[in-house]
Amino acid sequence: MASLTNKQVFSLCLTMMMSSAHALNDTIQGSLGGMSNQVNRDIGDVPGNRYNGDFNFNYHRDSSFEVERKFNLSAQINDQSLTMYSLQEAYVGYKGIFRGWNSVTKTGDQVKFGRQILPWSELDKAWGLGKLNNRKNFDFFDPGQEGLIGLNYENKSSSGFFWKAFASGLYAPEMNPGLDVNKSDNTITSRNPWANPPAATTVIDGNVTPIQYIVQYPSISDVVYRYSLGANVGWENKHWAADGFFIRKPENNISTNVEVALAQDAASVKAFIKPEVYYHDVFGGALKYRNADVEMNVSGLAVYPNTFPDGNQDATTYTEIKTEKRREAYLGGGISKINDKYGMGFNYVARVSPFDRQRDSLAQDPRWNQAVHGFLSRNLGRKYRLSGDLKYDMLTTDRLVMLRAGYKVSKELLMSLGVNMIGTPNSGKSYWSPFTNNDAVFAGLRYIF
Repeated sequence: MASLTNKQVFSLCLTMMMSSAHALNDTIQGSLGGMSNQVNRDIGDVPGNRYNGDFNFNYHRDSSFEVERKFNLSAQINDQSLTMYSLQEAYVGYKGIFRGWNSVTKTGDQVKFGRQILPWSELDKAWGLGKLNNRKNFDFFDPGQEGLIGLNYENKSSSGFFWKAFASGLYAPEMNPGLDVNKSDNTITSRNPWANPPAATTVIDGNVTPIQYIVQYPSISDVVYRYSLGANVGWENKHWAADGFFIRKPENNISTNVEVALAQDAASVKAFIKPEVYYHDVFGGALKYRNADVEMNVSGLAVYPNTFPDGNQDATTYTEIKTEKRREAYLGGGISKINDKYGMGFNYVARVSPFDRQRDSLAQDPRWNQAVHGFLSRNLGRKYRLSGDLKYDMLTTDRLVMLRAGYKVSKELLMSLGVNMIGTPNSGKSYWSPFTNNDAVFAGLRYIF
């Protein structure tokens, strides 16, 4: 099913590129490069994380008098010959449908159709929660965002009041990181170091027993034809903005139902996997302040699953696949100052919904529980750039550290050096624990066009 989804997305990419190719004077940017994580072979020597090549293409045409077009595509191939694709946005838009559009005050109405990122949740974007928009997810240090496919209408009056509505009948789940399902061997593995495949074996009466996975694929139509409905309402002026939103949509990750059968001689375990698409309600709001290059916000986000699958203890014991779901609620905020010379900022998030790490067996542990985030970047002239980024969970002691140094060899060539580090609790029980070895000391070269 993942393979078919990749083909569909790639076909959409080609279609959008062809429809936009005639616009030679529009904004076209991109890069082509590679990166080696083997500067220090003792750090992060994990298959799939040793080196990679990547491609990025960004096209945007925006005018008050013409159809807007936007198209962002990324691809990456790692040392395990795994190619990942990400179509962040691909849409067309038109201003002044029912009310004239004023490009100076940004008032009037506009409509966009295609894949687009909904900028409705500060927490979802800043912390990579993946509850509203999909995630690019080439790696978890910088998950990025992918949009939702549908029709988005926006209307803003001269008084500052605005409202937005989003509707869709198509669903595209997150594709990265993916798993490799082998139907002939009945195995599930992955060539991506950020994927967490189910257990290949289990121990029964002291004997190591293999697990066979039989995946019951749904039809493509059962997955793709899913609705989403949402709205965002707010008010803003030169410095202040406040808004709230609600959307009912399919979860960005396909869920899994698991049933296990143990052979009479206990020589094997069969796990029957059935992918399921569940809906959830996502809602939240934010209060924002901006003045020149300074921005502040306080925001909240809540996620209510429409379906609460029962936990299957036998399935979890053998396969390590968890299926339980809980309501989620987050509060947070941040402040940042970003300009051409430097950038700096601080963010905070707290999960305020109940979660007992010792007893709850959730389908996915909380990515962040009570965490702080600080970042600092500095441009040293036109050729040098330094940056640092730290996320630290005060409840679990999880921590992510990213250090970067960039040197612009020429207008088109950029060299980079950096360090990615993951720290997890000694108990080994957290969202980040399976990825502890994905550290890297890297060097890269990129051609920019």
